This record gives sequence, C-alpha cells and structure tokens, in this order.
Amino acid sequence: MIHNILEKLKDKKDLLAEEMETAVQSIMTGEVKDADIETFLISLNEKGIKEPEITAAASVMRDKSLKFDIGDGTHIDTCGTGGTGLHTFNCSTASSFVAAAGGASITKHGNKAISSKSGSADFLTAAGADITHDREKLIKVFEQVGFIFLFAPLHHESMKYVMPARQRIGKKTIFNLLGPHTNPCGARRQVIGVYDKKLLKTFSTVAKNLDMEHVLVVHGDDGLDEISITGPTQISELKNYKIQQYTISPEDFGLSSSPFNEIIAQSPDDSLRLVREAFAGEQSAVQDMIALNAGAGLYIARKVDSIADGVELAFTLMNNGKAADKLAAYVRVSNL
Repeated sequence: MIHNILEKLKDKKDLLAEEMETAVQSIMTGEVKDADIETFLISLNEKGIKEPEITAAASVMRDKSLKFDIGDGTHIDTCGTGGTGLHTFNCSTASSFVAAAGGASITKHGNKAISSKSGSADFLTAAGADITHDREKLIKVFEQVGFIFLFAPLHHESMKYVMPARQRIGKKTIFNLLGPHTNPCGARRQVIGVYDKKLLKTFSTVAKNLDMEHVLVVHGDDGLDEISITGPTQISELKNYKIQQYTISPEDFGLSSSPFNEIIAQSPDDSLRLVREAFAGEQSAVQDMIALNAGAGLYIARKVDSIADGVELAFTLMNNGKAADKLAAYVRVSNL
C-alpha cells in the first residue's frame, strides 16, 4: 500500500484522507522501512502539503498519543510550530503562566529546542521544574497549580519510528505541523503560532476540521510564531465554526513597537532571566510581548471578553507578582 502512495506523491498528486491515514498509521506502527518514510516525507514536501492531509495525519497521531482526560474541557494550549530559527525568549511558555495566574487552565504541549536556542522544555528545566511526570503526577500538578507541561516525547512514543528519517532530512516536514494539533489532553482552545504566513488559513481550517472550539492562529510579520512586539501580527481566528482573518499591532493596545534585538535570548538561562524580570514588574519589550500573548490566552480561555482586556489583565498579573507566584508554584509542585 505504501508503494502505491509513494507513486502517487511522485506524480505530485494529493492524497485522499483515507490514503494519508493509512500511510501515517503504517509509519507510526513501525511497518514502513526507514528509506520509504524518508521518501514519503520528502515527496510530501515537494508536492506541497494540503489541509486534508494535515487533518488526516493529525487524526492518526491523536489516536496514537498517550492521551488522558483532565479538567472540565476549558483548558487551553499555546503550542506553536516553532521552526522560525529566530532565537527569541520563550514567549508562549511565559504567557501560559500569566494566563494561568489569571485563572486559565493550561495543558501546555511542548518539546526541547529544535530550531531555537531554548524550547519550552529547556526553559522549564532551567527554572528547576521536573517535566518527566507520569499521569497521576500530572493530574496532581494540574489540580494544585492549574498548569501542566506535556513533554511531547513522553506522550507520542510512536514518533520514534519517524525520528531517524526526520533527522536525516534535516528540514521541516509534515510532522512539524502536527504537534499543535495533537494536545494529549484534547485541548479544544488554543493559541497556535505558525512559522509561515501561508499556514494561517490552513491551520484554522484544520482546527475546524478537528472540531476545535476557539483557536487563534498567529504569525508575526517579522517571521515569529507568536504575537509580536516588533510590528503587525496576522491572525486567523476560528470561533463558532467561523474563520475570520485580521491584523493586530502593538499600537492597538497602547504599546510601542520594539526592535527585534530586545526579545532575543541566547540560552534557556537567558530566556528565564528575561521572563523573571518581566514577572518582577520590569517594563520591557519582553513584558509587552508576554502581555500580548497572555492576553490572547486569557481571551480564548474566556477569562476576558477581548484580547485587549486580556492584555490589560496580563500586565496586572505580572506587576502584582501573581505570574511569578504561578511559575514558582509549578516548579515547587512538579518536584514534590
């Protein structure tokens, strides 16, 4: 079957949903040879990956993940694609703690750095957290803190079959597009950053296909997979099964745009220092950018009625010490 699919891809033909499901199912159960996995991924890249193919692959990966029910269904995730190569501080992780301090329940899906100098796992480890939890421990942490980190390799064991091919290819493949759609706790509300503007509509459509509830897909004009402080950010919003696209800028929220070099971090420790300064109430481009992204998180968590209200609340939570308290509580409880 995989050889028929490879022939079709070689001819630059899109795969039907059933064909994609069959291919990914076979790959993630170890039935496909390494060389064929590599050909499959490269051929998909060369053809161009389409929404139905991402949806089908994400559905299989969701089924294969070690998933579990948690919370009351209102939890949110802020897992982006990464892959920008633009070494900024860990904004989505920092903004998750601010949103958690504002009452949002967070099931943060993430990994170690791949294209950046500090992935979410690296940042949390630098902060002193234990991210290697079993299910019972995760539930305890979630109940006590309202924030858990879902370290991707522990929840997607079948990814081991694709790792050698991905490492040899050394470029982004369809598997870089699946992580944000495969939260192990089944989060239906997300802020998803994407590394390419072309993925905005694609990702919001895939989210709609996967029956997500409220999703903001974001891409900064500077290339970031975050809501940026350096200039405009494009957003594709899925809400009530409708997709709306619009642009926001820091100035819309009473903030000034800042130069890119003010949000760069050279290491997990450097990123942690910048975030701790922001959480201590120090005004900076870093604090502004965290507020923008946390504001979006608070909005999809329905703790506020708009991103603007969320930004205002986010500044309060950093300046009054509650965001710092939430990060400290997570580090403490994760080590119990």
